[in-house]
Amino acid sequence: MPTLTASMRHPLTALIIARDEEVNLPDCLHSVVGWCEQVLVVLDTRTTDRSRAVAEAAGATVVERRFESFAQQRNWALDSGAVTQPWVLIVDADERVSPDLRRQIGAVLADPAPKAAYAVRFRFIFYGRWIRCWYGSRIIRLFQRGRTRSELREVHEHLVVEGETGFLTGDLIHNDFKDMDAWIEKHNRYATLEAQELKSVGEGSRVRGRLFGSSNERRRFVKTQIWNRLPLRPLWFFVYLYIVRLGFLEGRPGFYFCAMHAMFDGMTKAKLWELQWLTRHPPRNYYRDLLEADLASRPGERAHYPEPTVRGG
Repeated sequence: MPTLTASMRHPLTALIIARDEEVNLPDCLHSVVGWCEQVLVVLDTRTTDRSRAVAEAAGATVVERRFESFAQQRNWALDSGAVTQPWVLIVDADERVSPDLRRQIGAVLADPAPKAAYAVRFRFIFYGRWIRCWYGSRIIRLFQRGRTRSELREVHEHLVVEGETGFLTGDLIHNDFKDMDAWIEKHNRYATLEAQELKSVGEGSRVRGRLFGSSNERRRFVKTQIWNRLPLRPLWFFVYLYIVRLGFLEGRPGFYFCAMHAMFDGMTKAKLWELQWLTRHPPRNYYRDLLEADLASRPGERAHYPEPTVRGG
């Protein structure tokens, strides 16, 4: 792994939240170690693989904290003193900083009048294929410590910035080496959390949806007020990705990528419906109700059935 002298390093903490990421961490760390003054890995205490050993061998600082959410892990790292540098770069374990993005970050840190935060673009790699239909959106990942925090949301959280946000054209490369089972398990969990968030009132430090607000506020408005109310949403999402955004040009990986993300969207919609339905309809046991109705019309047969000790829900 290449190393730089102290004078070539930037006053920057690369912050990585991880659990059982032994397979992804080597490339992630390779893209940040050496030019970032601090590489900090916040590891879930329930990690069972060699993530800690991999991170320490690469020269990263490792601290352990039980995972609650990405937002809480990041805010804890910022508040606890674990982050030591004035600038912070958030990198997930399945992401890598491209050489072009690295150079642009260096230019930002050398700017005498930088903005408070910067958004970057994602280049999503799926089974070796660059999925261009997912390309173009920007998410804030580089910011000055003390001017940015994560909203308190269980999943798909945004960073809340005090000050102006700039944009970088270099890419953050997403390339997860885990298999499809891991993808489905993760997105099933995300669908549950997203449904709970959409149903909740929305207390705490959250980005509010506003049509004429910031980019994050506009995105949240479209998602909660328009997109979540669209009928046949998973179907339209697939059509948008695969046809309108030309996902079909990415071959079989493109098809499965678009289909799986449409499936994830459908899972979220179904779980939200379930939560809302259960709020309006107390759990009922169809068999017991049928039996009670039948026995009401044939009272003489009740002796043939034992009295249930617990009524099923």
